[in-house]
Formats: sequence, C-alpha cells, structure tokens
Amino acid sequence: MSKKLEKITKEWMELERRTFEQRAIADRFYDEHLMSLIEGDFIRRNKEEVFEKVHHLVMSVGTSYEPIVLNLKLLKPEHVLFLYTEKSEETLEKVVSYCELSPRVYEKRKISEVEPMEIYRIVKQIYLYWESPERMYIDFTGGTKAMAVAAALAGTMIDVQMIYVASDDYLVDFRKPRPGSERLIYIENPMVEFGDLEIDKAFTLFRRFNFAGAAERLEVLKETIPEPDLRQQLNFAYLLARCYEQWDSLAFEEAADYATRLCAELDRDRKTHRRFLLMDYAKLLHEQKRMLEELRSIPALLKEKQNMEILKNGPVIHALMFTMLQNAETRREQEKYDMATLLLYRLLEMIEQRRLSHYGLYASDMDYSALRINRKRTPEAAGLSAEERLEWLKNENFAIKQALFPKSRNSYLPEQIALLDGFMLLAALRDPLMEVKKGTTIDLLKRIRANVGLRNHSIFAHGLGPVGKEIYLKFEGFVKEMFRNLCQLEKVDYDAHREIFRWIQPLDSDYYGKGEK
Repeated sequence: MSKKLEKITKEWMELERRTFEQRAIADRFYDEHLMSLIEGDFIRRNKEEVFEKVHHLVMSVGTSYEPIVLNLKLLKPEHVLFLYTEKSEETLEKVVSYCELSPRVYEKRKISEVEPMEIYRIVKQIYLYWESPERMYIDFTGGTKAMAVAAALAGTMIDVQMIYVASDDYLVDFRKPRPGSERLIYIENPMVEFGDLEIDKAFTLFRRFNFAGAAERLEVLKETIPEPDLRQQLNFAYLLARCYEQWDSLAFEEAADYATRLCAELDRDRKTHRRFLLMDYAKLLHEQKRMLEELRSIPALLKEKQNMEILKNGPVIHALMFTMLQNAETRREQEKYDMATLLLYRLLEMIEQRRLSHYGLYASDMDYSALRINRKRTPEAAGLSAEERLEWLKNENFAIKQALFPKSRNSYLPEQIALLDGFMLLAALRDPLMEVKKGTTIDLLKRIRANVGLRNHSIFAHGLGPVGKEIYLKFEGFVKEMFRNLCQLEKVDYDAHREIFRWIQPLDSDYYGKGEK
C-alpha cells in the first residue's frame, strides 16, 4: 500500500468512526478522495493477472459499487451485462456514472432475489445471444449469496471463466475491505476438479466398446483439462477411440487416417515422454496401422466392382477376416450373441470365398467357365477339356451332395452359392481345407451343416428368437477352428494376428495415471 493511500485510508476510517450524522460525509470522502486511489492501486497490483482480452462480462450487482468498478476498470470488457435487483438499482446507476459507460457497451436485467435460477436462465440467454463467445467472464462478487450461487452455477454449466474481487482483510465495522487489500481471483470450473472422474467414465465406455461415447467425452476433456501433459495423453486416447469407432463400423479409410495421426503423435512425443499413456502400445499400434492400410484399399476396389481382387489378395482378405473375428468377439463381450453369430457366419463365408477364389470361382457370381483345378490334387481332371472338366466337377459335387442328402436328385452345379454349397464344391475340388485328421471330409461337411443350423436359430437368420450364450459359444468354437485351419494352410500366424487385431484398452496401459517422463 502506498503512503498516500495509507494516509487517506486513516482519515476515512476516522470519519467513519464519528456519529451517524457524519457517515454521509465519510462516504463522500471515500468516493471523492479514496476510490480513485484504490482503483489505481488495484490495477497496478492485478494487471499482470489479466492474461487475455475480455470480450463479454456478466456481473451481479449488490449494494457495494466498489468491487464492480474495480473489475470493470481492470478488465475493460467490450460488452457487459449487469444483473441487478430493486435494492441494487441505485448501485448500478452509480457504477455506470463512475465508469462513464456508454449505453452501447452495457445491458441490464432486473431479477428477483427470491428466484436465483432466473439468473441461470438469463446468463444462458445472453450466452447464446452473444453467439457462445470463447472469452466470456462472470463476476459474482456483488449481490446476495443466492445470486452468487446461481451465477457460479451458470458459469460452471456453460464453462466460462468465473472471477470475483476478494480481500484477506475485511473491515467489519466499516462494511468494506481494507483499501489496498483487494485482489482479483479466478475461479476454476469445479468440473476440472472432477476431471479424473470424467476420464474414468470415458475409459469405462471404452472398455464396454462404446467407442463413440468414449470419443465424445474425451473430445471435451482433451480441450478443457488445464494440465498440458494430461491433455496430450487424453488426445492419444481420443484418436484411438475414433480409430476403433470407424474400424468397428468397417469405415477403413477413416480408421486408417486416425491410426496414422495417433502413431505420428506417439512417435513425436516418445523421446521426451516415454511413459505417457499408450506409449507401451506404440509398436502394436503401428502394426494396427499397417493392417488398416491393407484394409484401406477395400472401398476403392468395391467401387470398381473388383470384389474378386479382394478375395485373391491374401494380406487384404486376411485383415478383413480378422476384423470380422474381432467385431464378433466385441459383440460377444457386449452379450449381443445374435449379432456376434451373424458376424461369425460372415467370417465362415469369407473362408469359403477365399478358398474358392483359388479355383477362379467367385461365390456371388459363379462362372464355371473360369474354373481352374489343382493338377496335383485332382490328376484325373488334368487332361480334360473345359467341358469335360465341368462335367467331372458336377459328378464329384453330386456324389458329395448325395452323401450328405441321400434323397437329393439334383445334380446341377449351383448358380447361387449358399454357404454349405461352397464347402461342398471345395470338397469336390479336394481343397486341402476340407481334409481332416480324424474321420472323413463328409464328416466335416456334416459338422458345417450342423453349425449352420445353430446359426439359423438367430432372429437375424431364419429363427424367431435370440441366440443364447451356449449356442453362440459352440458356433464360435467351430468357426475359430476353421479359421485356424485356413491360416495354417495359407501360412498366416493366427495367434500373432489375433494380438494385432485385439483392440487396446487405455486402462490397460502401464502408464495410465502416471505420465512421468
């Protein structure tokens, strides 16, 4: 406190101590001699606390004009909304006069002291009227406690900066803070203190495979949490959630883009922040990115109607198959057994389609004139003409069909390929996938038929009710067995790929909640 301020303060306090009749004299003295000194002292001590231009300011008005004037003079807002009551209208007039406010700068709303929620509604309205400004402040220094609570609630809900003028030396007898003790206080949004709870909620959604919900929460948190390192780690989790959201929806191009962004940010920060969230999964995430790059080619090939090219491209179709398996297991974890069954059935179809593509056959558009055979496995068909080869396949297929369905009399090769039809054709072509260590190829086809029957219980197929867990697990076990056999046949490391395609949980990171360098 300056010597002049201290001297004038003593004179004012002496006047205040005199009789009530002289109180008005003391008030005029305060206004004319002391207030300008308090204002100058306040600005000098608090100007370094102002870190940005204040565009919009909402102020609750009580019966003391001083704290309102101090923040107006310090912050110099472009637009002000005053919330006042019948009792504080005179104070508002004094503030406007003292600060020489132009009508273009301020607005005012008269409110009821007994309805504090009215403040919340008014603040919400002005926030929208001002087009949701980023640099909006609420000063709840003035007014009743109910007004302050309502203003703080409004500030919390719309997430704007809250401030007030505080003092550690309040002069009770004089109903004012000691001149020179006033200071600007910033109030952090209480939601920041609960940020860790919100993070846990986001990661709980992640663990439930609700990637869209997790991403929505993380998108807010990564922008509002004040600590920079934590914001960056939440951004990692956000990008991962968006990646998996798109991957789960089979939007491969978008998923690959998010994976690329995430890996680039992990690589950038790894040297200085080796113990950030998900850094221990950086290698695996790069592998997932590589797989998504394989899958990225699918939309363009589909657009060009090059479906057969997808089936013939090993890395692409294998990545798509493992995606189907991961999606099915995700639905299983969510106890959505009907959808999981449908996805596994599609995987079984892909297995069949992949093997048929080796013989020039495309299950969705059968053209037997394109038939190729494996001369080593079917030497009896090697020297035949195209027409004779087709007749040979028809006879082989019919023999297998009769073994499965003894009453069958239809020897024609199917034009529309159902799942079991495709596997019978593979058996006729003596595809190695249809070989078994125990029993016969017919036994394997019977197992396929039985498991297709399990799938048909689903309301998504031919049934009228849901698939239970027990039925699903039986079907899952069979499909995984067939998929493992395919991978072994095509020299794909099943277990390694399962790890690559298993969706990571941020909570499983060794560095969750740590963030040390």
